[in-house]
Amino acid sequence: MATREGGTRLGPLWMLGLLGLAACGDSGNGTDAITDDAAGADADTDAAPDADVGPDADAPDEATPPDITGPDDAGGDAEATGPRTCDELLLFPTIHSMGLHIDAPPAGTSATAVRYRETGAGAWTDGHPLAAITAGRLAGSLFRLTPSTAYDVEIDALDAGGTTLATYACSAATYPLRPAAAVERTLHVRAGAAPGGDGGEATPFAAIQDAVEVAGPGDLVLVHPGLYNEAVEFPRSGEPGRFVQVVGEDGAILDGSDPSVAVGGLSWTTDGADPRVAWAPISGTPGYLARDGERFYRYNDLAGLRAGLGDDDVPMPEGWVVDGGRLWVRTLGAPGAHTWQVPVHEVAFYLSQVEYVWVEGFEIRYYGSGEYGRAFYLRDASNCVVRRNRIHGLRSGVVIVAREGTVADRNLVEENWIADPPVATWPWDAVKGTSHEASAIDVGGGAGNVVRFNRIENIFNGVYTGDWDDQLDETLAYETDAHDNVMRLVGDDGLEPEGANINVRFWGNAIDFVHSGISLAPITVGPVWVLWNRFTQYDGTGFKVSLDSSGPVFLYHNTCWTDEPDQNGMGVSGPFTNMTFRNNIVRGTRYAFECTIALSGIDMDHDNWHTVRTDGPHWKWNDVRYDTMADLCAAVGLECHGSDADPGLLDPAGLRFGPAAGSVNLDTALPIPGINGTFAGAGPDRGYREQGETEPTW
Repeated sequence: MATREGGTRLGPLWMLGLLGLAACGDSGNGTDAITDDAAGADADTDAAPDADVGPDADAPDEATPPDITGPDDAGGDAEATGPRTCDELLLFPTIHSMGLHIDAPPAGTSATAVRYRETGAGAWTDGHPLAAITAGRLAGSLFRLTPSTAYDVEIDALDAGGTTLATYACSAATYPLRPAAAVERTLHVRAGAAPGGDGGEATPFAAIQDAVEVAGPGDLVLVHPGLYNEAVEFPRSGEPGRFVQVVGEDGAILDGSDPSVAVGGLSWTTDGADPRVAWAPISGTPGYLARDGERFYRYNDLAGLRAGLGDDDVPMPEGWVVDGGRLWVRTLGAPGAHTWQVPVHEVAFYLSQVEYVWVEGFEIRYYGSGEYGRAFYLRDASNCVVRRNRIHGLRSGVVIVAREGTVADRNLVEENWIADPPVATWPWDAVKGTSHEASAIDVGGGAGNVVRFNRIENIFNGVYTGDWDDQLDETLAYETDAHDNVMRLVGDDGLEPEGANINVRFWGNAIDFVHSGISLAPITVGPVWVLWNRFTQYDGTGFKVSLDSSGPVFLYHNTCWTDEPDQNGMGVSGPFTNMTFRNNIVRGTRYAFECTIALSGIDMDHDNWHTVRTDGPHWKWNDVRYDTMADLCAAVGLECHGSDADPGLLDPAGLRFGPAAGSVNLDTALPIPGINGTFAGAGPDRGYREQGETEPTW
């Protein structure tokens, strides 16, 4: 194992102000930010993609919850210090990363040199230079840090000639892998228990809410197996090291549906005009309906139901709508032959203006009595933990938001399984912009939130950060990490940052059978980091860029691969600027890269762009076709150190996308300070994995 921990000084690529202008497009963009309970359908101005179907029909079917393996319990012994400011330098640590900020660098600063080390260590490691963001500020990140470990950081501000104008120094410690949580008292909950229980093992509460009402710091609410038809709201906070914990044993189920329907069914009347249409009386106006445990398509109105037409007049043979106090359904068989789940609760766990609450171990299903059904709604909540829950049959898994003047900081969302079948298999046009469009995990507010080791499948969007309706609010999704999440069957975007997204870091995620791997449309401030991810079998594009995105985005060491017929490796859907591509692998079946209108200022080099087509050009740049990458380099000066050879990957059909023996990507990646200093072989490999590294799997 060879290592290279810094010392290499690169040229103009690493100077500040990597700016450019771009405009191209002919595919779709999306957003699903939910900014309030009263929010309407998402604003989306991009044209829809040509395809009218979801991910590849040959993708694996939605399966039972996988055995989720989380991070190893390892780290240092330092006590986390939280954000630290030393003169003009702000350090913002998370568990494995640290944000670096200088808001007022010296006049004439055009580059930076970053160094860091564990406190007390002798040798320094070079970090990635900072990026220029709005208002003359600088921002950057350190990666792959050890939890619970103190680090020293030094940054030189340099002028164009390399002279040091100022040096900044500060120290901070990363957070532990998982927060400590002492248990001082256990309160028991058992479904069907006798009324009047006090939480004792022999006298348990019958409802989770009853236990939560009396729980305080250091209390563990232990929920025994059973069915709990309730919505839980937390009246008070825990304390550091003394969480309010609510933990479900295996078989503890929160069900938000009407229990009377589960027992007695619905009273159906067949419509006289069409035997495929029936109705049943219903109270309320649910925003979600499940049939036999899976989401049923919701038509826009009764006329659409009668015609069998979904949104944008897309044919949808089955579905439902509420009209005139009746639940109307259109089915291909008798509705009475099915089991129906009608939500009567909106949110399973509502954490509003609380801190240090920990929820773990539940199956959560069938919430959505209104328009925004959620398993977890963290509204102005901080320092909370949501882990190892099995969430399905509702609109959104975990939503984190902060309202004006409030915070939702340092929440940990890990090792959850979230699914909403069969939404990812419905036609894209029938879902986009409707109530079916949502994300498994939505980080719409706060700072220092971490989303990791979750398993997401058969849903429309994966992980969302930011806010479509407030794209310049820099407090939203500030310093957020989304890493080591595995997704499959995603109907639109696997990762979707929108808005300011200052130091939002997506790394180590594996997303298969998706429409678009990551959507960068738009990033208004940045920087956003897209590192060591895989996006495969997409029918849209691996990297989606659009809507005048202008904040710096760094796309390093990703692997994008599709075998969909007549599919670009990357297609561009609208104007964007200020993005840097290095050491990526992108493989398609049509163009390797296609942009149909004027594009300039995008920095691309040392990547492997490949297409399997043999009957036409491989590139379209500024609407000009180029047969090979060498032709592109000669004409516009891009990818002059890249490759258009076959990537030579291990076994894409088996979801193994690391480089095989003899691959053109072995040892050929550009060394990047702070990114790829540790590698096997003579140099770092292109793509999301070094040869021999373990790859994520289901």
